[in-house]
Amino acid sequence: MAWTRSRRGVLALATAMLIAGPALAQAPIEWRFFTYFPVNDKPAQSNRAFAEDVLKATNGRLKITVFAAGELPYRAPDVVKAVATNQVQMGDVAVGFAAGDVPELNVLSLPFLCSSYDQFDRALEVVKPAADEVFKRKFNVAVAMHWTMPPQNFWLNRPVAKLDELKGMKVRSWNPEQVEMMKLLGGSAVSITSAEVIPALERKVIDGAITSALSANDWRAYDIVKTGYMVNMTMGHQVMMINGDELAKLPAELRATLLAKAQEWTKAYRTMSESGDVEARRNLQANKVTLAEPGADDVARARTMMRPMWDQWAARHGDAGRRLLEGSMKACGAS
Repeated sequence: MAWTRSRRGVLALATAMLIAGPALAQAPIEWRFFTYFPVNDKPAQSNRAFAEDVLKATNGRLKITVFAAGELPYRAPDVVKAVATNQVQMGDVAVGFAAGDVPELNVLSLPFLCSSYDQFDRALEVVKPAADEVFKRKFNVAVAMHWTMPPQNFWLNRPVAKLDELKGMKVRSWNPEQVEMMKLLGGSAVSITSAEVIPALERKVIDGAITSALSANDWRAYDIVKTGYMVNMTMGHQVMMINGDELAKLPAELRATLLAKAQEWTKAYRTMSESGDVEARRNLQANKVTLAEPGADDVARARTMMRPMWDQWAARHGDAGRRLLEGSMKACGAS
């Protein structure tokens, strides 16, 4: 009887292992994805929807958990290194925030160079190959997607109708080119995170902030700001990145599915950006924020003021910088 019980036990264990085997083999690969956007901002929502679609497309085999601002101990300038060192396996960041890591790619952050979706699309044909190569070579990071936030504008706590009225103002800026631009305009730049913008406006630590209408609306800035000065100085070039080693370790079919989904979702991010911009402007106006359009002479003068900055940027980055600037100027019709 003891032998029978033992035999039954062995058979039961073997049966359990056979049943569990496929389940164990199919245990999901779990990745972390960090975005610097606040949790309820539309880009963060898009990142979560993208991750859910990847989970579904891989039959649950690749699970990507998205963490937003404040949920991990990183800020926007940390994203590239966090992905490169595999602290997170994926991340999304504006190239302007990554200027400390990839300054030679920041050409589309030059104020008044490329300032519309169509111009961004044309310039990206020039910038994308260089960006992908630099991220791979310097950080072993694969760029899964390039996309853009809406045009960047000034959101101010007082009425503004002309470029000269920005003199003396303290404005939150988020890349080195905006810092230099504020100097040229007679103001000063303040570097703070997205989460700090609204408290800083409330305490009058700053007079305004540079961001998109989409972000201003997501932040409910209409409770404080009076004016959106709609100069459309730049677009917000974003990259979605993947740690190169982790990407290579994925089974071939999962890797192909992930990259295909990233390409598929590029259109969805664009739709989110464009439709979100329209909706945000409408809601900001409904909440009594004046959207002030600059005169053509102000825009022309701003571009003239910024042109030496473009040339200095290209000179700092040698032949590569010169090619990127010349190609972007041609694509965007700038001179």
